[in-house]
Amino acid sequence: MLPFEDGTSLSLLFHLNSEPWGNTEAYQSVAYEVEYKHPASSPPLSLPIAPESEIMKLSRQRRSCRAYAPRELPLSALSALLRGSYGVIREDNRLLGGSLALMRPVPSAGGLFPLEIYVVSQRVEDLADGLHHYDVRNHALETLTTGPVFTALRPALFMYEAIEHANVVFFLAAVFQRTQKKYGPRGYRYVLLEAGHVAQNICLLAVEQGLGSLCMGGYADGRLNRALGLSQLEEGIVYSVAVGWPAAANPNQV
Repeated sequence: MLPFEDGTSLSLLFHLNSEPWGNTEAYQSVAYEVEYKHPASSPPLSLPIAPESEIMKLSRQRRSCRAYAPRELPLSALSALLRGSYGVIREDNRLLGGSLALMRPVPSAGGLFPLEIYVVSQRVEDLADGLHHYDVRNHALETLTTGPVFTALRPALFMYEAIEHANVVFFLAAVFQRTQKKYGPRGYRYVLLEAGHVAQNICLLAVEQGLGSLCMGGYADGRLNRALGLSQLEEGIVYSVAVGWPAAANPNQV
């Protein structure tokens, strides 16, 4: 039994023991059947057609891109993706007891922002191929490793064949204690929710620039965490998104 005061051990145990299962066919197969629920016994009320909006246009164009063209990506495009997905967009001193809060484009439980973004790049203008960390306060990239990191991560990414020509992969890594020190076990859920908000921002910003994206949950956590230099007892990758120029033929779009 875990003591009530222990707000992190159970979620950490779950996180470490929920690496992808060995059924690789589940990741390779595109066959599925969508299920729907109809709990009401009375006839449904038809809703009016929603008006068109810029967000609706971007959402309609979003696809899971599984084939990329080996073209160079402008550094300005990567900058827009980082700033618009999780960068600082305004300052607010009404939170955190009056101290200055650097607000992002996503809701974050307690304004604690537990995520760090790591970028693996190839063929990005004026940026060395390799592994980089996003310095959110200065809107800058800190290069951690140069070289063919993209290729080196192949054994850890189950969708590598689909993204081998993408320009960047964003790895969203969570520092769990940032949120759990306040919210305990529930904080683990809040971290995952926040990662989903960031990933959707990346996808819509990619569409806006004519780029394709692929959200990926199939990866070997341990290998990636070690490659990024993360301590698995304190932090870990919770989501990844590939972005690049779509190839002319993009199979299995959803």
